[in-house]
Amino acid sequence: FFGAGCELGPIFESKLFVVEEYCRNLGRKSSLILFSMFRQFALNLRKPSKNPSELVGEAFNEEQVLSELEGSAHYQTLRDSSSLRMQLAFVFWNEADMIDLLKILETYDLQDQFIVRLHNRLAFTGLAAFAMCHKKGCASFKAL
Repeated sequence: FFGAGCELGPIFESKLFVVEEYCRNLGRKSSLILFSMFRQFALNLRKPSKNPSELVGEAFNEEQVLSELEGSAHYQTLRDSSSLRMQLAFVFWNEADMIDLLKILETYDLQDQFIVRLHNRLAFTGLAAFAMCHKKGCASFKAL
């Protein structure tokens, strides 16, 4: 829905909140985490913050959520949050975060059953890798 050109704002964020409530009521924890992450992503794009490439705020706290997960749930949530953070780091040009996130995302396979999620991850990983490969210690990102 972000790539579809939906206007960011309180109406869009309230729709995400409604979906979060559905997920909460149906006991769909993984979906709840994902939609909370999306809402925080939208908030970071729209509202000023100290570090807009961190997923920490009124809708989602990446560090807290990841600390409560284990196994594949942790692995997949880290992939998804790192992909969204990579987009934010690129948009707000946070080079340190781009480098850190490239190191995380390079450990994941270049395939995914959800093509939209894969496209966003690969597009912004590629953009960041191209932008950062000239930095000292980052030449390996050329291979991404």
